[in-house]
Amino acid sequence: MKMSNATHHSPPEAWAGPDSEDERATVDSEQTLSMLGDDYAREILMAISTEALPAQEIADRLDLSRATVYRRLNRLESAGVVRATMSYHPDGHHRKQFQADFDRLVLSIETDGIGVDKST
Repeated sequence: MKMSNATHHSPPEAWAGPDSEDERATVDSEQTLSMLGDDYAREILMAISTEALPAQEIADRLDLSRATVYRRLNRLESAGVVRATMSYHPDGHHRKQFQADFDRLVLSIETDGIGVDKST
């Protein structure tokens, strides 16, 4: 199956989604599809789909090494489906937290290739 180099396709009309390009964010389709084939990446996405978590907490919850978690988070962030924010605590400490950057991912298969769109 040939995958296009395009990073964005519009979702099918039957799916209620954002109405303008400004409301849809572009993702790297190839990288996202590759990551969705990875068990650890899927587990991480599910863990951060409802709340932002630091990498250490993700590692603890999923019983994974921090290195494994960071590798997947970096690739997911690069693909455009995870965002990182800084969390500041009153005691002066701060840490990076990660959260899924979509409400829904839509896979489209069209004549010019396969695309992945996200809606937030």
